[in-house]
Amino acid sequence: MSPRTTTGTTVRRRLAAAVAAAAVVTAGVTALTTTAAQAAPGCRVSYQISSQWPGGFGANVTITNLGDPLNGWDLRWNLASGQQITQLWNGSLTTSGGQASVRNIGWNGSVPTNGTVAFGFNGTWSGSNPVPSQFTLNGTVCTGTVTQPTATPSPTPTTPRPTQTATPTPTPTPTQTTPAPQPAGSLYVDPTTQAYRAWQAASGTDKALLEKIALTPQAYWVGNWADASHAQQEVRDYTGRAVAAGKTPMLVVYAIPGRDCGSHSGGGVGESEYARWIDTVAQGIQGRPIVVLEPDALAQLGDCSGQGDRVGFLRYAAKSLTAAGARVYIDAGHSAWLSASEAARRLQLVGFSDAVGFSLNVSNYRTTAETAAYGQEISRLTGGKTFVIDTSRNGNGSNGEWCNPRGRALGERPTTSTGIQGADALLWIKLPGESDGACNGGPAAGQWWQEIALELARNARW
Repeated sequence: MSPRTTTGTTVRRRLAAAVAAAAVVTAGVTALTTTAAQAAPGCRVSYQISSQWPGGFGANVTITNLGDPLNGWDLRWNLASGQQITQLWNGSLTTSGGQASVRNIGWNGSVPTNGTVAFGFNGTWSGSNPVPSQFTLNGTVCTGTVTQPTATPSPTPTTPRPTQTATPTPTPTPTQTTPAPQPAGSLYVDPTTQAYRAWQAASGTDKALLEKIALTPQAYWVGNWADASHAQQEVRDYTGRAVAAGKTPMLVVYAIPGRDCGSHSGGGVGESEYARWIDTVAQGIQGRPIVVLEPDALAQLGDCSGQGDRVGFLRYAAKSLTAAGARVYIDAGHSAWLSASEAARRLQLVGFSDAVGFSLNVSNYRTTAETAAYGQEISRLTGGKTFVIDTSRNGNGSNGEWCNPRGRALGERPTTSTGIQGADALLWIKLPGESDGACNGGPAAGQWWQEIALELARNARW
């Protein structure tokens, strides 16, 4: 179990198991594309399985509104036994009693007659992976038939090359997203975060508390490893909006093979796909973003199978992202994980020919003072390389727990003027209010948990 957490939750699997199960899965998969066609006036739904591998799959869903114009939508269907949605974009997911409900997220709520709206997700499955036979849109039934695929999917996750004709799920564009109020300083506030939506929907004391999170610059996590083209579009959209606002975007790249060693945020790109995935994502970069590269990857080096040439992967990623304009910081864990000398040794294995420095305390709770002292020692051992610190939830320090500990607080606001020797920036890398995982009463990793968001804000010392 990783001593840190993430917002982007994808399927838990190991590459070795995927390869071992390849023949079985190849024989058992029967559907790549299915379409639920209109059966009654009102709506049509296209449900497309974009990729499938042992225990996991990705899907794109497109809704066509055949009725009156919509100002808000709610699409529902039943998940088969063993199916679970682990990550969803361009919609807000709730599940109850085996039924999935996906609602609009504000910017994509208006759908004219004959207009379309789309979202996508990654999920897990066991036994079989049947497609839904019925959907309802705002209570209107949209049923249809299935069509068989023209090809059998690869038994391991693959990502389309940039030259392929895969159609990514639409993401917000600057014309679709209402700009967020931007605070003083150089870092960008993203109006598409779950915290921002929760703040907009809140009132009274809750609204005042959530404003502390919603209007503070935070990083954008990129880990949609089932669809590199979609990840590229996310990056282009997010960094483009930041540049248009005259601010610096912050990205977290989180798709390393063997990611999180199968824990709450297990997954990652296949070993043979990682370099291509990185190159595809890098092509979406606009401006000069700060990029935190692969949280936990060095701290977990050698801890589990399926990691491949992890040092080589990190070295390649740093080079590709830097060439695209990023300022790359390689993650090195936190002060209660590796010794400073071991963290420095592992960073030197990757090297700093492209990366400008390293990141610390990502998604953890160690105080800024403790982390700064730790970073300064690593800096001394790496020839003066600088670092960034995640202060998003370290206001009360750590109580020794890493997964949804209670009694924590928001930390210092992000800044690039730290006053700390060797520290380039204090950043909110983890998004406060998003769960660390299904632990201590929290929902799945990455899902919004308003209770703990309010607690973090209430306990903040500002």
